Order: sequence, then C-alpha cells, then structure tokens
Amino acid sequence: MAKARSKPTVDTRKITSLSEADGILHEIADLKAQVRKRQADADIAVNAIKEAMVEDTRPMLEQIEAMEKSLAVYSEYNRGELFSDKKTIELNFGLFGYRQSTSVSVKKTTLELLQKHGFDEAISTKPTVNKEIMRSWSTERLALVDATLVIEDKFWIETKENDLEGSAA
Repeated sequence: MAKARSKPTVDTRKITSLSEADGILHEIADLKAQVRKRQADADIAVNAIKEAMVEDTRPMLEQIEAMEKSLAVYSEYNRGELFSDKKTIELNFGLFGYRQSTSVSVKKTTLELLQKHGFDEAISTKPTVNKEIMRSWSTERLALVDATLVIEDKFWIETKENDLEGSAA
C-alpha cells in the first residue's frame, strides 16, 4: 500500500492590532499550559510504571545476584582446576572466568605532586574556545583566529506562565 504524501502548510493569521497580538499570546500561553499539563501527566504515569517494574523485578534481580555469587564462590573454590590453562569457561548458556584488571588509585595530593615533579604528560587539559571573551574582540582580532562576530535581530516571544488549571486573563 502506497503511503500518502502530504505537504502541510502553516495557516498564519493576519494581525492588525496590539489587542489581537495580545490575544494570540494568550492562546499560545494556554496551549503551552496544556502541553505542560499533559507532559506532567505522562511523567507521573511513566514513573508509576517504572516503580511497579522495580517492585515486580526485585525478586528476580535478587535471585540473579545470589546465583552470580554462587558462581563466583564455585569458581574461586575450584580456581586451580578450572582455570589452570585458561581464563574463561564457556558453557552452553554463557561464560564465566577471570580477567586481570589494572587501575591507578590517586589521592587529593596527586595532581599537585604531578605538577611539582613536572609529570605533565599525566595531567589532562581540555582546551575550549571561550566565546564570551571573544564577543568583545575587534573584527580584525577575530579575523586573525578565523572567527567572526554575528549580530542578528532575532524575533522572540515570551508568554506569561499560565497555571495548569486556569487560563491567562
């Protein structure tokens, strides 16, 4: 079955006075309040479903955790026999085994000591462009770094917040 293609058009209203503009702002505020109400209702429903799922799956997750601990105890008790020549046991329904893990533990003083001893390769820095500072630069200075100042008059709308029960007056 072929999909029907549509080309929607936006029906714009002709506004001829500030009073009509205020009326449109009123309608926008009302519609935004309705959207917020529906989003809040959806959030409540989703949270209720999540809470029910947590309660429903808790016994299963506890059972999984207990069985995983049993496998760990079995593996540790039989480690010499099971893992003498390999690190992983592969069975019909999964794998288990040991993997060597290496990590570095640092203290609050580590960064200062790295700097003191000149171990800069172990210090990460992330350079970023600070556009706020660059906004005050001259056009020439911006051109030196392949940047430009973009000045626009952007149209904006701000509606007064409606409560979820009533409408704007």
